[in-house]
Amino acid sequence: MAINAIGLIVHNKAFSTNIIKDNIDKIDNPKDQSLFREMVYGVTENLIYLDYIISKASNTKLKKIERFVLDALRLGVYELVFLRISNYATLNELVKIVKKKKGVRAGNFTNGILRNIDRNLEDFKQVDVTDPVKKLSITYSYNEDIISYLSKYFNEDDLIKILKSLSNRPSLSVRVNDVITDIDTLEKALNDYGFETHRSKFAQNCLIVDKPINITQVKEFKQGHFTIQDQGSIKVSEVLNPKKDSMILDLCAAPGSKSTHLAQIARDQSMVVANDISSNKLSKIEENFRRMNFENYEITNHDATKKVDEFVDKFDYVLVDAPCSGLGVIMRKPEIKLNRSLEEIEELAKIQYQILSNSIDYVKSGGKIVYSTCTIGDLENKDIVDKILKDRDDIEVEMLNDKKYLEILPHINDSDGFFIVKFTKK
Repeated sequence: MAINAIGLIVHNKAFSTNIIKDNIDKIDNPKDQSLFREMVYGVTENLIYLDYIISKASNTKLKKIERFVLDALRLGVYELVFLRISNYATLNELVKIVKKKKGVRAGNFTNGILRNIDRNLEDFKQVDVTDPVKKLSITYSYNEDIISYLSKYFNEDDLIKILKSLSNRPSLSVRVNDVITDIDTLEKALNDYGFETHRSKFAQNCLIVDKPINITQVKEFKQGHFTIQDQGSIKVSEVLNPKKDSMILDLCAAPGSKSTHLAQIARDQSMVVANDISSNKLSKIEENFRRMNFENYEITNHDATKKVDEFVDKFDYVLVDAPCSGLGVIMRKPEIKLNRSLEEIEELAKIQYQILSNSIDYVKSGGKIVYSTCTIGDLENKDIVDKILKDRDDIEVEMLNDKKYLEILPHINDSDGFFIVKFTKK
């Protein structure tokens, strides 16, 4: 199952989270579920490095190796290098799967490669290239576009820390719905279930949960006492900080985590308009509002890159959590590090600028706008701010902790990477 899942992510460009979700319930044993998740995410996160090792051990070029066989090799090498599994029984089982699926010759080929790597593992693990971009690309399994892009904004030491941190297993954090409970009560309830928790250092009403298996099955989740949301994402709505008796717009709202947080901050005493371009995601937004027990909301389905006349001068607060390259959430979506290109980042920046520009027209004089992304690098962040301030004379930046913006970096904050800036409409 893991080999097929890896194939869908690598060859069909499927999202790892969707593949895990679609297959995990087919596995009965919780330990086997954890191992499946570990192997699929692990191979995806380290694909370029694994391929480098395989290419050193094989006389056959990677592009000429049959896909299923190559994915099996990737899984086997991941087990050898990262899980420290080198017993013959485990490798034999993998070889048997290949023989059954692709024949004896393919199985023998797989066996030979894996045995060779196992015997000389330390030599094969070494990355023997001198070009700095290529070396970082192989070592941390990021495509060279991303390495070259981020190298413009971070020195080598910080860049390596960022690359390493984005290769870690992500923590799971939950946002406490303090309209109907409080953090002390929820923490005690989760601890009573056996979950280990600690509190976020920089997001309010936020608990970090260790080993959160089946946490969405507890009654408190179903009753809306909490929702799963990263610390950086929680911080976005905190910065906007909408008041009661106001009109609030979340312009790119799916799946609704920030929309419900805006409702929570305003104590469900403001109208929250949650808009998204994807009609198939609107039901998820609705589901989140209902589960979290909020009543004052409206869900709309507009393209945020196009001016929405009915929104003009209507809102006291607007959140623009813009579609972005997602470089800050690679630990949750490792396929991004393989597939994202500089050309895509440049195109996204154009979309982000248009959405932010439109949003300014939706805010009343004196109103607030927060622009945020879950990515790092200037093209989608600082450059957007500089351009919008140059082109529009009707907004100004509101300082946040004596800075023009907040840059949440994963290696510093143990969080997804986020960029947040707040504007005031003149």
